[in-house]
Amino acid sequence: MWANLIKEIKELSQARVYKNSTEVCRLRGVSFTVWDVITAAIISGLNILVVGEKGEGKTQLAVDVNNSLFGGRGTFIRAHPDLKTRDIYTSLNLETLASGKGDTHQALELSESIKNPLTILDEINRVPQITQNQALSILDGYISLPEKSARFFFGIDGYHIGLATANLTKGYGGTFPFDPAYLDRSHLILNVDNFPPGTTDLIEIQQQDTTPRVISPELEDSTDKIIRTWQLMKNLKLSLDGLMADLYLKRSLDYCDRSPTGRKSTVRDDIPAMCQGCLSEGKATVMGDVCAYVIPATTRTFKAFKALAFGLTAVSQAKSETSVNELPGYLEILQAFRLTAPYSGILDSSWVKSQHHGNPYLASDFLYRKIKSELEEKADYIKKAFYDALSGTLAHEEVKVLGEEWGWLEEILTEINKISRSSPKPLVEEIKEGKVLATNQIWLEDLLWPEQTIFGEKITDLKPGEKISKKISDRLGSMYGIAFATENGIYAWYENLSKPRKIFDLERGKFRRKRITGLALVEGKLVFSTGREIYQVENPQEPLITSDRSLQALAQSGDSLVGAEERKIWIKKKGGDQQTTIFLEKKVTALASVPIYQLKEL
Repeated sequence: MWANLIKEIKELSQARVYKNSTEVCRLRGVSFTVWDVITAAIISGLNILVVGEKGEGKTQLAVDVNNSLFGGRGTFIRAHPDLKTRDIYTSLNLETLASGKGDTHQALELSESIKNPLTILDEINRVPQITQNQALSILDGYISLPEKSARFFFGIDGYHIGLATANLTKGYGGTFPFDPAYLDRSHLILNVDNFPPGTTDLIEIQQQDTTPRVISPELEDSTDKIIRTWQLMKNLKLSLDGLMADLYLKRSLDYCDRSPTGRKSTVRDDIPAMCQGCLSEGKATVMGDVCAYVIPATTRTFKAFKALAFGLTAVSQAKSETSVNELPGYLEILQAFRLTAPYSGILDSSWVKSQHHGNPYLASDFLYRKIKSELEEKADYIKKAFYDALSGTLAHEEVKVLGEEWGWLEEILTEINKISRSSPKPLVEEIKEGKVLATNQIWLEDLLWPEQTIFGEKITDLKPGEKISKKISDRLGSMYGIAFATENGIYAWYENLSKPRKIFDLERGKFRRKRITGLALVEGKLVFSTGREIYQVENPQEPLITSDRSLQALAQSGDSLVGAEERKIWIKKKGGDQQTTIFLEKKVTALASVPIYQLKEL
């Protein structure tokens, strides 16, 4: 199947008039031009918006797509302020009206253009936002006719895409801002000004014709091949690392320690203002100070990443003369992200302007490199976690070692771990045999199948060595901080925190003037003793237990020894001479070793 798909793509025409050999991106050693990226989006069934300065070939590119790939079967619409899209797809049957057999509602008929697989909206920002709203149904692939009380779908066998162009020239008269809903439905937005034609391209353009007008190339119809390719790709699956990358862009980029819900998406109006304290409080994720300027992709864009990743994979293999049935992975997903992020609305415009010269592609490249580095750094940890989950031996700490922003992964791994423990034979063996898994979580069956891979390895062949186990152990050892008590409260401290953070106040309520004599972590909950009573920090209304026993003021914190003196806490790492010292204004009365991820939750 895959070999046939690649063969079909190889047979697709190149642009006949539009010339541009400048590299847009590179994937697994294969260079992609504007035409290659557009082709990947077309075979993935994605809507495209091409933007840039006036006169840089956007309309020519659209005409080339229509004539060279779709044989001229596209509907071409030149946008203007009075545009009414329904007029393009409907007409009145004058015979019905003249015979008196019906009114205008009954006489309304669909035109043949509704069957076209492509709709071109040239200079779409020449219509105001309220008119752009009419075009939303074009991008959604249907037209709604209240007179008929029905929706009518565009295209052939469910295939239809919108291809729009827009001028971004400053001071260019007659243009309007984009409707955010229109941009969200434009799955791939490509600014051709970032990828201008090279010298040889310009020479070829000059040699074509003396006229500067748009040229209509000869017709070649590959519509059937495009639809067959699109239908085949709809049923393909991502590798596990591809899925991890896609979920990272949706879930990890949404993580926010300062948000009451733990998600940026629920406090969007307060970002980036609310984010400024994260670095000083040691709460920042691997994104660091960049986290404040990036919001997660919408669910529509999240799905588009996957679709474009398949298109890029197929075009890459068609260009490289290979047809290895390799599942799209994290590299393909991240390349799709890099191409779609600049105008997707996920980047803070002030950050793009101040840090990246106002160019969203530079900002997107920066993010691409940062996220790619994060995934590659965590690859061995993720493989080890999947191996243990498949073996039924997953430990909670294996996810925590990845970082708070990876919390969503635990839900997946826990379900796999559950199935493995209840399986009558090793789960890996059942996957190899292609057996139906004993679970009511249908989504899992789509993840665990014989040929599934994760970071280049089949999940049935995973064999993490002692090296990664030691790395996880060392990382867990370094992930400990301390909780300590003074005369006025309980504080948390861990590496990268500029100063201790108060998590419990002793200066008010029933604990005022009481002295804390011990701290401990019990079943993931921090507890403290005062007098004969032991309380939980999170819920101190009633004592958990009453005891005469005091907790110690000396503790082991991961791979470090922690001690408390009069007004000083010291931390010494095992096997090293370095010592961290925290000087305090109040006398320390108790301390405890606590994993950092749990301190952050307090």
